[in-house]
Amino acid sequence: FLVALIRALEAVVRQARRDAQQDGNAACCVILLVLECVVSCIGDILEYFSEWAYVQCAVRGASFVQAARITYCMMTCANVYFVVQDLLINSVVNLGALFSGAVGCAAGAGTGFAVDGQQAAVAGGIIGLWAGLIAGGSAVGVLSSGTKTILALWAENPEPLRQKRPEIHAEFETRILGRLGEC
Repeated sequence: FLVALIRALEAVVRQARRDAQQDGNAACCVILLVLECVVSCIGDILEYFSEWAYVQCAVRGASFVQAARITYCMMTCANVYFVVQDLLINSVVNLGALFSGAVGCAAGAGTGFAVDGQQAAVAGGIIGLWAGLIAGGSAVGVLSSGTKTILALWAENPEPLRQKRPEIHAEFETRILGRLGEC
């Protein structure tokens, strides 16, 4: 609910900024642009936190409110935020989706060109790009979910990871102890 509310507020502010831009009101436009940026950042933070809470819903079967409380405790008490700061998994997911979109675009354009020339190549490229982004984003999104699940379970009970994958457990501990030393 909160994410949808923030995104709706962001759309309202964006429309107000566009109206101010069309009216030539520079001061109002700048103020609304800053407000739009702040609201967008709040929305991004809420979405990111929700991703971690959904992991708790899936792993524990908790309600979303309980999962949000668990996630907050996990991020603060288990020092997982130190590991999260070093995660680049969302960048990998985004690049994977873009790569899939590019491959889909090339395949669609090639097929369209082979079937009916240049006009069909453009339409095929657009359709291929869309299909590639959707399919590729869904496929590589599993990496993000899996990584977050491993971190959430490790924060709750690190012993199974220490026994089965000691090198990953050691890396997590090294990063947390290194960050705690900086504080």
